[in-house]
Amino acid sequence: MKIFIMYLSNKNIYSILGVLLLLLSWQIISIFSHPLIVPSPLATIKALINMAASGELLKNFSISIQRQLTGLAIGVMFGIVLGILGGLKAPINKMITPLVNAILSVPSIIFVVIAMVWFGQGTTQVVFVVALLVFPVMYVNCEKGIASIDPNLIEMATVYRVPLKIRIKKVYLPGLTHGILAGFALSAASSIRLTVMSELFGAQEGIGQAIAMTRFYLETDKLFAWALILVFIVAILEKMIFKPLEAKIERWKGLENC
Repeated sequence: MKIFIMYLSNKNIYSILGVLLLLLSWQIISIFSHPLIVPSPLATIKALINMAASGELLKNFSISIQRQLTGLAIGVMFGIVLGILGGLKAPINKMITPLVNAILSVPSIIFVVIAMVWFGQGTTQVVFVVALLVFPVMYVNCEKGIASIDPNLIEMATVYRVPLKIRIKKVYLPGLTHGILAGFALSAASSIRLTVMSELFGAQEGIGQAIAMTRFYLETDKLFAWALILVFIVAILEKMIFKPLEAKIERWKGLENC
């Protein structure tokens, strides 16, 4: 019990206080607002429980997560492969950079509309939008990761004819891992938002479509419930995937430097 209290006091106390302050502010605002404008935390929890009991939550969540993971996987794969090539070969980077800058500078909603014209409404357009907008994030981070490697180290490995396997493990991977991790963390979080936005405008099922229906039927409690779910998803990804993965990479780099 003492260890638990020390853990809370030393590491999480400010985070817990922040959450409590947010909930208190939410409750106060809901008291002075109409339920159709800002539902209370309790009303939101009740709506969440009803969604889970009716099967609406699981059905839409499973559809959206499949689309999100598919688009994320495609975007990450192309981003890593082309990012490594762009980092190793300057001409390739110069050819791909205009495309990356164009994608990053155009508002996401435009790509959603284009995808709806090309693919219609459904899974294909959602996956396309997610993959397309994840790609430049991964590309930039991987290209910068390769570029951050000391050129003298690469030259020395080439002069001494270090075997490719050792060169990849000792030279390229340490510089690339942080770029991949940072890019993947950003991509995973943004892919959830992109999936919901794409479904909101161009899908018949999924979380985005369910959110669109809450606006149609003025079910603000459900809208807040879906927002709460999305916050939980990102928080779980951060705690269960990104933080442990970052810790493992740091340990791995420490062992490599020994």
